[in-house]
Order: sequence, then structure tokens, then C-alpha cells
Amino acid sequence: MSQQQDTARKIVRTNDHVRKTSVGKGLFTLITAVVVVGSFIALNYALAVADMWVGFLFALYWGGLERSNFKKLSNCIVGAAVGLTVAYFLHALPLALGAAALAPCIAGVIVLVFFQIMGWFVVAINMTTMLFLTVATIPSIQASSQYPQLMISMALGALYFSIVVWIANQISRRFANAARLSSSLPKG
Repeated sequence: MSQQQDTARKIVRTNDHVRKTSVGKGLFTLITAVVVVGSFIALNYALAVADMWVGFLFALYWGGLERSNFKKLSNCIVGAAVGLTVAYFLHALPLALGAAALAPCIAGVIVLVFFQIMGWFVVAINMTTMLFLTVATIPSIQASSQYPQLMISMALGALYFSIVVWIANQISRRFANAARLSSSLPKG
């Protein structure tokens, strides 16, 4: 079997859960997602947070890659804040100090990457750090965003989506407990 065929089979196995979802459950999930995302957008507009993409990027990483694991939430929040902060300094220091700031900035990134490789200070230097550092150093983002707004958006996203996940977990547990109780009752 070729490596390409093996990879294709792994992808099919990875997506097995998609085929097992009923249409009704899929529609319910879609409607729930629309309400959650729409509410987050409305909250950002109400609070005048312009860079809402930062909150969505946080939700994508923590929710998608970390599977909304509350044990990893603090690392994701701190990592995102560190990534945004480093990106800010990579933009601001050369503007303020000129070419003299380039060497320390490059050295700082090299140290950051080395710490990531070594697994040191994982609360602050992790894949979330690297994701936010990478995205926040995109020139068009640096030119149009303000650092405090990015941090506010990230904090709002972390707070909002962690509350939504916590509520969803509570509801799921109650339904599971109710189903367990009803299935254990004698039929008659």
C-alpha cells in the first residue's frame, strides 16, 4: 500500500464521526454554532472591539485543537498573550529604535523558538504562542491593529468561549444523568 493510500485511509477514519451524525443533530449543531458566533459578534460590536478575529482565533485553537480542554485553557490564554506581546514588540521596537532593534528582536525570537523546542516555560511558550505570534506579525495586521485592542479581543474571546463551553458541558451532563436515570428505572 502506498503512503498516499495509507494517508487517505487515516483521513477517512478520522472523519468517521461525521457520517454517524444524524441530520437532526447536525442541524441542531449548526443552529447552535450560528447563535454562539452571532452572539460573540454582537458582543464585540456592543463593546466596540474591532479586532474580533483575535477572539475567534483563540476559539479555533482552544476549541478545535485543544478540544476545549479546561486543563489547557490557562496555557492557551497565557500563550496567546505572550504571542501577541512579542508580535507587538517586533513591530514597535524597530519603529522606535530603528535598525538597532533588529538584532535584539531576532535574538528574542530565536530564544523563544528554542524554549518552545525544549519545552521550557510551557505555560507561556507553547503552540498558542507561536500561532498568535505568527498571525500577529502579518504586516497588514500590524499596520491596522492596536496592541491593547488585540489583548482585549483575545481576553473577551477566551472568557466568552470558555463560558459557552462550560454551559454546554453542564447541559450535556444533565442530559446524560437524566438518560442514565431513566434507563435504570424498572420498566413496567
